[in-house]
Amino acid sequence: MKHPSPSWLAIIFLTLFLDFFSPCMAQISPFDFGLREATDGIDRYWALYKAHVEARNYGLEVNYDGIDTLDIVLPPDYQSIPIGPRTDFGGLTLYVTNRERHGALFAMYNSTNDLSLPKEMVDNGDFHTVPELSTGDILLILRDQKPWTERIGYGYRVYRQDILWIHDGYAVNTPIAPWNTDSTDLSATYAVVDTAQKVFRGLTLHRTEISDYKTYCLHISGQHNVLVENVHVTTPKSKMIADAVFGISNSVRVFFRDVTVDGTYSGYGRWRDWGYAFSLNNLWDTHFERVTADGNWGVFGTNNLSNTTLADCDLNRFDIHCYGRDALLQRCTLRQRQTQFSSMYGTLTFDSCQFIDCIPVRIRSSYNAYTPFDIEMNNCTFELTPRYHSLVNVMLLDTADNARPELSVKCWPNLTINNLTVIAPAMVRTLNLYEPTGTLSELKKPVGYINNISVNGLTAFRPNGKPAKVNVRLSNKEFKTVKELEYIFKPLM
Repeated sequence: MKHPSPSWLAIIFLTLFLDFFSPCMAQISPFDFGLREATDGIDRYWALYKAHVEARNYGLEVNYDGIDTLDIVLPPDYQSIPIGPRTDFGGLTLYVTNRERHGALFAMYNSTNDLSLPKEMVDNGDFHTVPELSTGDILLILRDQKPWTERIGYGYRVYRQDILWIHDGYAVNTPIAPWNTDSTDLSATYAVVDTAQKVFRGLTLHRTEISDYKTYCLHISGQHNVLVENVHVTTPKSKMIADAVFGISNSVRVFFRDVTVDGTYSGYGRWRDWGYAFSLNNLWDTHFERVTADGNWGVFGTNNLSNTTLADCDLNRFDIHCYGRDALLQRCTLRQRQTQFSSMYGTLTFDSCQFIDCIPVRIRSSYNAYTPFDIEMNNCTFELTPRYHSLVNVMLLDTADNARPELSVKCWPNLTINNLTVIAPAMVRTLNLYEPTGTLSELKKPVGYINNISVNGLTAFRPNGKPAKVNVRLSNKEFKTVKELEYIFKPLM
């Protein structure tokens, strides 16, 4: 009888070992924690919570096979359910009732440590001499202790933040604006991260009408490389405000794909009845693909964002409230509001986007932070309406120069347009490239940075598809510039 060789025995043993410890074996189910025996919504919440805590503690995955629909109620002592590296709900429909307090249903947080750091290091990106940052992958979280600006009419100061991904002592990205300035007071923390992708997918979350408090879907902080995919959140009509369906902060490389948000807790959309689907702060390299979201208020509320991409999205608003750099919107539809910015740097690019009763760019005045950046619009379609018939709305206030040296000069953006299609109904036939609004005494002062406005191809049609004539104006009001302004207008013939 011929016996297997030692090498073949080793292979057989290794195969059995890998099968036993394969990812499909390293799973637990809410059924293991009393879900089947649960008699009410609170019991069902605890079954989910305990399963996810066990999975986090032992590096397991929660398996939702056999669980199609659940109705949970948050108990008085509820906590956010911690999610691990891979959370796939497998198409679960979850109804949540919250009568206790506002909070996130699911969360992924990371601990941080304080760090003393000379601000000269931040701009050159070389941290290899700092022991805490010299090896591995680290998120360096920067906060300026001196106010960046003060929001006029809102009564609060704004502090800028940046985040750097440090790999083996060197920064992969750069900050939004320089930190080695006399006006900067740097405070820093850091978090050690795993660069493997974390996944949160396959969930429909219904926030019930009988809830007295807001339940946010997912909050994340201090993470690297997270994918949120195939998630649908609905919200009933409610007088509650200040929503943050997805709250993401101090993270890099976060991806949203095939996500839908139907409604937000934003009251009735009145003045300051605010609430967001995406509440974002201090992020770099964030992506949104096939995201659809609507609410009574604008669905994005963000600060301190750098390198943001939106592709094939349908939204009522995208914005960077204050302090951002480089945003790209591709094949997006924006409806009934505006994309808003202040203290923006780099380039804001729209490729093949459609604007339906929407201002492509509004520069907010309340932050008094008019910084230099460029706008590019390529192959876009803009619908003229009685309410919105300008491409760049610069809101103005008769305010003193910002005390922060970086913001002392009021700058307007350059604008480059390549092949713009204008839909012009009979009652609106004038298109303004720029539209200054508000207290216009500021227009007596020359504005900085802007020196080029270029239109290379513009055609106009009526809503029925027939050709239309449109009066294109540089601005609805005269303004002065520090630099000589070059204006090129080449419509398509």
